[in-house]
Amino acid sequence: MPSFTIESTYRLPVFRHRTYEAATAEDACRLAISDEDWTGQKEDYENSGATYLTGIWPGVNSAYIAPALALLPGFSEGEGPPPATGTDPVTPIAAPLVQRCRHCGSADICRDANAIWDEVAQQWSLLATYDSQTCERCGADSNNLALWVPVAEAGSATAFLWEVIQALETTSLVWDAEFQRFCTDSHGQLTADEAATRWRSAAAA
Repeated sequence: MPSFTIESTYRLPVFRHRTYEAATAEDACRLAISDEDWTGQKEDYENSGATYLTGIWPGVNSAYIAPALALLPGFSEGEGPPPATGTDPVTPIAAPLVQRCRHCGSADICRDANAIWDEVAQQWSLLATYDSQTCERCGADSNNLALWVPVAEAGSATAFLWEVIQALETTSLVWDAEFQRFCTDSHGQLTADEAATRWRSAAAA
């Protein structure tokens, strides 16, 4: 059965209580409207808006990675969904994830760790891991290097997209709709290196 990733949204009223000194009630209202300090704000969950949809993508955990599908009528803000067609309830699927370098897109990321010698097992045992992460491909190093994304099926268009990103060493392209379409069209037609070369040429033109 196909899987789809859905972005659901609802509007949440946020309010604050604050006292203003003013000559009139109208002046106090104007001060409240112009006040941009929302320290101590509160959320009004009881009066939140209805849930509506703002995005749909084919696949598991594929939001902003796979090409987006058009929203069906009745599911956007202010619309009412059509009557149910008898489909069975869907249970969310926890997809396996992989970490990608935020700079080059490589999955070859390692973390600093501390190990201790185990006299009984006669081997090193992991004692602790640390925040520092290093990309073995491009050498980038930071505490926030890894971008967690769903594991792409080998040979799929998504896997090809990541191969092209690695060739270009530009992870931010994963959110570029034009680049996504380019990779989808090039999948099965070009190698990742050929697609990267063609993308560079088009971008430079």
